[in-house]
Amino acid sequence: MNASGISKDSLESFLAIARVGSFTRAALQRGVTGSALSHAMTQLERRLDVRLFHRTTRQVRLTGAGEMLLAEIAPHFERIDASLAQLEAFRRLPSGRLRITTLRDAATLLLAPRLAAFMALYPAIELDIVVDDRVVDAVSEGFDAGIRYGGTVPEGMIARRLTDDLNWVVVGAPAYLDVMGRPRQPEDLMRHRCIRIRTGTGRLCSWELGRGERQCALDVPGQVILGDSELSLACACAGGGLFYCLEDRARAALDCGALELVLPEWTSVGEGFHLYYPSRKHVPSALRAFTAYFSTRSA
Repeated sequence: MNASGISKDSLESFLAIARVGSFTRAALQRGVTGSALSHAMTQLERRLDVRLFHRTTRQVRLTGAGEMLLAEIAPHFERIDASLAQLEAFRRLPSGRLRITTLRDAATLLLAPRLAAFMALYPAIELDIVVDDRVVDAVSEGFDAGIRYGGTVPEGMIARRLTDDLNWVVVGAPAYLDVMGRPRQPEDLMRHRCIRIRTGTGRLCSWELGRGERQCALDVPGQVILGDSELSLACACAGGGLFYCLEDRARAALDCGALELVLPEWTSVGEGFHLYYPSRKHVPSALRAFTAYFSTRSA
């Protein structure tokens, strides 16, 4: 027996003939002529130095050697077919592990309300989400993508807008404002207790008020500097001072009266949340699905 040089194609042709019991039908399945298939089997039998089929004008039957070969190789090809089918499903359906770094505000406003529904829709996607307001080098720290405000996306990254622009407001507790007075102009904030917050770069956040030509930025005074919006809002609700934040972040407290808008006519607009990642090439299906699902911007 000389088994060297036997091709996968010739073995697949053997399996096709064995399964349908006909050279003609097997040739149609394989997309070749009957004579080409017959020649291929003759060559295979010569290489194996054994007859695989009994051929008559009416039927084709396996020999004992053919039955043994079928029993040995058929399971292997079935496993190969199953594996290839799984790869095809993997390619079509979003799947895989996705590691994302995100701002706390984005986690609260964008991800939290919809995360459970996303998980139910894409059960083959494994999410690893790290909430961190500091500026993160997504590539060196092993993240597939990050979520930041549009103006703070690192250079060289591909950015995809997830939300429309966001409103920034000043809020305070009614009890605090009753005692300390309600500011009428941005300059009045300089006489108030203000809860300051650090940005992801470590610098103190300026309060940017208004829009267009009617715009200003203030480095307000403050007794306390906090690094978390949730803690800052709790402090503001307790009368600890005025706080500058996303309007949507304070929405629940505004709706229930725990906080009220200060200088509402000086509301400012900032860029919305953006998802960013390092390359356009071979974007994982899981990341494509994540981007599309969490994009809430208006058409």
